[in-house]
Amino acid sequence: MQHLNRYMTPFTLHASALLHGISLALPATARILELGCGNAGGLIAHARAWPQSVCIGVDIDENQIEQARQEIAALALSNIEPFAAGLGDLLAVDPGQFDYIIIHGVFACSGAAERDALLTWCREHLSANGIISLQHSVLPGASSAQQLRDALAFHLRRGDENADPLTSARGMLGWMAMTLADGELKNRVLEAETLDDTALTFAYLIDSAPAAWYSDFHQHMAELGLCPVGDATPQSELPEAYNGTLQQLHGLIAENTPRQLAQQYLDLAVNRAERVTLLSPQVNQAPKAKPDLQHLEQLHWAGSFTRMLTDDGRIMNGHRSASGQPVSTPNEVTLQILDLLGGAWPMSLSFEQLVFNTRMPEKPGDTRDAVRESLRDLYLIQPDGLHWSTFAGPYNDAHDAVLQPLCRLTDDAATATNLWGVTVEVTALERQYLQSGFAATDDEAWESFMSLRAKGMLTGSTDAWKTAIQRFLRQGDTVRLKPLITTLLLLSVSVKRGGLLADERYQEPKAAHDEQAVEAIYTEVNRLISLGKAWEARDYARGLLAESPDDLHILRCYSRACILTSAWQDALSALCKLMGYYFSSLDIYFDLATALQKLEQPFYARKIIHGLLRLDGKSAGFWHSLATLYHGQGDNPMAEKCSREAFRYQPDSSRYLAMLGVILSDNQNLEESKYFLEKSLELSPDYFDSFTCLLFVVTHDHSLSPAEQLEKHKEYGRRIEAWAKDRDFTPDRRINTDPQRKLRLGFVSGDLRQHPVSNFLLPFWDSFNRQHFELVGYSASPVKDSITEHLQSGAVLWRDAELMSDIELAKQINADEIDILIDLSGHTTYTRLPVFALRPAPVQMTWIGYPGTSGLSAMDYRILSTGCMNPPGLEKQFLEKIIYVPMRKLFEPDKNSPEINLLPALTNGYITFGSFNRPKKINEEVLRLWAEILVKYPQSRLLIGFMSDTNVIQSITRQLAAFGVSEERLIFQGRMPLAEYLACHHRVDILLDTFPYTGGTTTNHAAWMGVPTLTLCGDTLACRQGVENMNSYGLSQFIAMDKNDYVNKALYWRDHFEELNAIRLGMRNQIPVETKDGFNAAEHLEYALRHAWTLYCQGQTPRSFVIDEAGNATHLSTDGGGTVY
Repeated sequence: MQHLNRYMTPFTLHASALLHGISLALPATARILELGCGNAGGLIAHARAWPQSVCIGVDIDENQIEQARQEIAALALSNIEPFAAGLGDLLAVDPGQFDYIIIHGVFACSGAAERDALLTWCREHLSANGIISLQHSVLPGASSAQQLRDALAFHLRRGDENADPLTSARGMLGWMAMTLADGELKNRVLEAETLDDTALTFAYLIDSAPAAWYSDFHQHMAELGLCPVGDATPQSELPEAYNGTLQQLHGLIAENTPRQLAQQYLDLAVNRAERVTLLSPQVNQAPKAKPDLQHLEQLHWAGSFTRMLTDDGRIMNGHRSASGQPVSTPNEVTLQILDLLGGAWPMSLSFEQLVFNTRMPEKPGDTRDAVRESLRDLYLIQPDGLHWSTFAGPYNDAHDAVLQPLCRLTDDAATATNLWGVTVEVTALERQYLQSGFAATDDEAWESFMSLRAKGMLTGSTDAWKTAIQRFLRQGDTVRLKPLITTLLLLSVSVKRGGLLADERYQEPKAAHDEQAVEAIYTEVNRLISLGKAWEARDYARGLLAESPDDLHILRCYSRACILTSAWQDALSALCKLMGYYFSSLDIYFDLATALQKLEQPFYARKIIHGLLRLDGKSAGFWHSLATLYHGQGDNPMAEKCSREAFRYQPDSSRYLAMLGVILSDNQNLEESKYFLEKSLELSPDYFDSFTCLLFVVTHDHSLSPAEQLEKHKEYGRRIEAWAKDRDFTPDRRINTDPQRKLRLGFVSGDLRQHPVSNFLLPFWDSFNRQHFELVGYSASPVKDSITEHLQSGAVLWRDAELMSDIELAKQINADEIDILIDLSGHTTYTRLPVFALRPAPVQMTWIGYPGTSGLSAMDYRILSTGCMNPPGLEKQFLEKIIYVPMRKLFEPDKNSPEINLLPALTNGYITFGSFNRPKKINEEVLRLWAEILVKYPQSRLLIGFMSDTNVIQSITRQLAAFGVSEERLIFQGRMPLAEYLACHHRVDILLDTFPYTGGTTTNHAAWMGVPTLTLCGDTLACRQGVENMNSYGLSQFIAMDKNDYVNKALYWRDHFEELNAIRLGMRNQIPVETKDGFNAAEHLEYALRHAWTLYCQGQTPRSFVIDEAGNATHLSTDGGGTVY
């Protein structure tokens, strides 16, 4: 028999009775009798939580009862009394009537006659609306227990009558454990070996009531004048709690049968061995035919659950309970509920609170049905750590201003029982923390605090919880902040708005301050930021904070300075400290969400933004933040919806307009995208991020000529150069013009991390001759990862450029004495092109990252591979001079790529064309050309990847259908992890490139997987990336010069499978390996950089040139001629 568990506490029994259709007295004011209480841990917890209740505990073990008395005395409880008594003693007294009588432990092990006498006595002492909870064995599952009982009786009858029965019994158990085969009986033996002497005696060595079929038990209870209401765990009486198949099969045999017979069939199906049955007088209310789960929404819910994380800190779709049991589910609402319960723990949340906090502002509609369904699922599976009651839980009404421990501080006992009735272990370290009076805030104290909280060993008012949590946050450790975000949100608002506060009259204390002095500080910080002095602005605020570390207004100002200057990690730490004093400010939460989002921690940022929008659904800033979060995860339809809400509430924000433009371009709506981006520039002509976004969209627009695209880039350059002239920056470095000296190269990019740009950069970065070149990295992204660390390890200097304004970065580059500064972003995210307009280095170039001109006259060169030289004329699309460099290796493939497979067409009998480019690149003209191929080759198929948006899928399907391609010939594949994406090439024979923006990364990944890309040569670099790649791999037969050529080249391969297979299997041999045959990826690039530097040292203006295989430079002239140097 089990000890008292969480399903046998009065408040759980009260909830169970509700589902059975029975109304009971409220446990908070009830009279409760527990028979077999042991040390009365659960009863003491109840008495402590509900001082208006009266609790009596009875057990035959005098030692345990004495322990209970000591605990009660220590806690000064007056509403509970334990007694050491046997059955005879109990039957001889008249203690009055009780609302709850709980029978378990030794009293549940009585013989048949004794149990009948006990139940008769209990019925006589049961109040009108009272209930008896009886733990008892049932067949067929308990048959193994009876077998063990008979085996031990047989052994004891044979033994010496003077021998100790317990010693003999344990000897027999050991013998059986060694001899029995694995199975149910052996499991019983192993379980029995773990019981203490008292439990073993009553479970197996005395003549207890034999296990019975439930139908017989039901009839016998009626003879005693008791009606079985149902199980203390109502879900165990529902076949769907086990599995769907059982539910169907049980319905076939048990439909229209009396309840007790239906339950008997269920016991047979699941081999049930034990029940905890609720019994009421027959004159009482009639129970329902089966538990009514519709009443679940009347319950309050609690649970100690924490999100599971991967080793690298990524959020998983699962939780762990306080005991470590995993609970995994793909259901987003269920995950939210478990997050909320974990955040509120040990307090409970009502159904309405759960509904409020699971509502998604961007998805209007009632979430009640979804919450109801999730709670039903959780209730049926009964995960460890989940609790429920018909009223707010025992922790919600605590009024202590300071958190109180639920265990005695001087007690050496290893266990204690929390107010939910769960017995937990309290470690010596945790007791030491409690003895310190919650004063410590170091890591050891933090771990103890969180562990005690998870175990339900702390109780207090909401203010007490806030005070305790804030004490830890003031250290500025963001590792502590993130797991508490849901808790902080719940502790910030009232119950009416889904939180835990009784009302919102409470105001956090406001620090006294001089308003004029504070205003002056903000004014100075803003002035410095407007001048581009981000470092100075932060240093100014940081210095004031060092002088007045307790001034919260300065701390807030410093946090704002960090936010406004992109010092995200510093901002996060400052906000953590600030929340150690205030965490009910929406503005502080918003800044916190922004910093978390920028540091690529979207799970926590989204939690905050959703919480803020539930409180203020008209905030444009909140909607904009949610839009960027959705955009970051690739959910562009939802991003557009949120972005339009931001525009709706603040239509004059250039930043919000620009974001909407970016999202619309990703949703293939280029015309509207350009409208919003141009509107953003009208509102803020110097908002260069908007212009960068517009230029990126322009490169995808097939309706614009190359000349029109170039003019747009020139306009950007003119605006940037006008801005640069007004800046306070003049390079003050004296330059050594020795053409042969070691050069210092600076690389500026927001993509010096796991990003396609790094795949292109790595072969060169790792191969640079460090005897001739020093490498310096300027990382413009707040994200750092293993690739960042690798690149940094190869640099002599590494700067976190995102912490600097453009002017500060220019000054830093000048101070670092960079000789050649190279841009690796162009007009993409985290671009720092305005820095180049200030010309902090004598020679400036742009290379990887963007297939177009920078638009800056201060950018001297554009680096291209010689694969871009033919057809000629590309130079006309650039303001920069062009450096053509032989590049045998353009890309670093993934080291864990799968092997190349045989051509799928050899098995399929037809070619499967494919595309893995971004949807933004697929326009109507592209689809028209693809359709022409598919119509002329009716057996072929088309697989299109990167397709996670159903709206885009439907649009492409409709357009191709209009061109004559049936839907069954199309295969759409969503976004995938890299390994799955690479393996997907096993299904593709040839990639069809897009235009005017061709593939880059996708083309190179495909080449490594043996899949060539059929590409259309155009007039711009964006339309020449495929040309460059196919030339580099010696596959010029996949370069089409016009649309007819594109179609004909695609159709050629339907009759040349073997040739295509040979190309496939030999592709990797075309990609050189570092150091093989003396190959050095950076060798020719080094020649090019040295020649550009030599021209500078000679006082010559930049000139276009090409490096040949021997390393010689040939200058290119406008008439196509050249001079060799």
